[in-house]
Amino acid sequence: MSLISCVERLAGMAAYGFLVACLGLSNAAAADDAKSILKAMSDYLSAQKTMSFSYQSSIEAVTPDFEKLQFVSSGTASLTRPDKLRVTRTGGFADVDVGFDGSTLTVHGKNLDAYASVQAKGSVDELLDRLIGAGLEAPGSDLLAQNPFDLLMTDVTSAKHVSSAYVDGVECEYLAFRTPEIDWEIWIQSGDKPVPRRYVITSKHVVQAPQYTLEISDFKTGNDVAAMPYKIDIPASAKKVDLSELQSLDELPVPSQPGESK
Repeated sequence: MSLISCVERLAGMAAYGFLVACLGLSNAAAADDAKSILKAMSDYLSAQKTMSFSYQSSIEAVTPDFEKLQFVSSGTASLTRPDKLRVTRTGGFADVDVGFDGSTLTVHGKNLDAYASVQAKGSVDELLDRLIGAGLEAPGSDLLAQNPFDLLMTDVTSAKHVSSAYVDGVECEYLAFRTPEIDWEIWIQSGDKPVPRRYVITSKHVVQAPQYTLEISDFKTGNDVAAMPYKIDIPASAKKVDLSELQSLDELPVPSQPGESK
């Protein structure tokens, strides 16, 4: 290693150490500030009767050979409180359209030419609870709930307002939180519209600490939200199946079974 590279490396380490030291000077104030900013975001989202956004998500997987792979998908979400939700997601392993009209949940796997339809009368919050109970929880779904703050703060042991930052050219407040099982970070737009712009979940007790990342753009509310049908029109060719059969709708490929070619 050259002398210049050594100096640059030491300078970088010193700068990082200085940042860590600064963060540790006022933990209580940083925690209160982080919670206050997160609560403002939650209150803003809760006050919106209608909202929509585009997103890109990525989920990391670690192979038995300790190779970290990242699977990326993108889509849209539209919500009308209390009981309407439409979410699309397109990636390398799935092309999914999910609609909830207050009484029926419909999941259309376009790439499979199959769909499932389940009676699920109730609110979006009740629907999200049912999906979690069925093992179909999507990271980031807490942001769609009526009260994101309480859900996000569950089991939080540490909170920090790290700094201001820019996401996609937009000034944000960068917050970091810790729980016994996961660490998570969120970047919240500064100003009078404190919407989430980036959300990262780290599974810190899993080998190589894989992450789930959600990046949000084109956030709209009220009259700016385009009219969206929450009931999905299913093509006549699509086969109706049980929801549990739509395993290939995940962001990750279905693991190969012993004896199957990869």
